[in-house]
Amino acid sequence: MANVNFIIALSILLILFFTSCNNRQQKAPDTGKVTDTADILKQGDTITARVQKLLLANVMIAMKAGGPGNAVTFCNVHAMPLTDSLAGDYNCRIQRISDKYRNPANKPSATDKEVSAKMISSNVMNPVVISENGRMVYYKPIKIAMPACLKCHGSPGKEVDTKTLEIIRQKYPNDLATGYKEGDFRGLWKITFLGN
Repeated sequence: MANVNFIIALSILLILFFTSCNNRQQKAPDTGKVTDTADILKQGDTITARVQKLLLANVMIAMKAGGPGNAVTFCNVHAMPLTDSLAGDYNCRIQRISDKYRNPANKPSATDKEVSAKMISSNVMNPVVISENGRMVYYKPIKIAMPACLKCHGSPGKEVDTKTLEIIRQKYPNDLATGYKEGDFRGLWKITFLGN
C-alpha cells in the first residue's frame, strides 16, 4: 500500500510540475480579464480540457494501482485539490456539478439546474455562457465517455462490483452517482470567472 501511495503521490507531483511548466509557456497575459463570450468559451474549453485530462490521468493511475475502489479513494482525497490547483492558474472557480452527485459539494444550484434542464430538453450539448451575480459562468456537459467510468458510476452489482460499492458508500454515504450507461449525460463543468 505504501508503494501505491508513493506512486500516486509521485505521479501527481510530476503532472502538476509539467502542467505548471506548460502553463507558463501558454498562459495568456490577461487570463483574469475575460469578458467577451467568445473568449470565455475558448478559456472554458481550455480549462475543462486541462482539468479533465489531469483528473482522468490520475484516476487511471489509481485504478491500475489498486482497482476501482482505489480510484474512489483517490477521488475522495485528491479530486478537489487537483481541480483547485488549476483554478488558481486561470483566476476562476472550477466545479463538476450533477443532480446525481457523489460529493455534496457538487450539488447544483437553482441556476445550474436551469442550465442543465435547457441542455437536456433541447438535446444541444454545447458549452454555454451566462452571467450570474455579476460574473461570467461557462457550462459544458459531462458525459459518461468510456466503459472505465462505469466501474464507479455504472449499475451496482453489474459494472460496480461489491467491494467498490462498499468503498463508495463508506466515502460518500449519500451517493447518487451510479446507474449510468456509457454516453449518458453525467452533469456539467461549471467555470466561474472571478475577474480582478
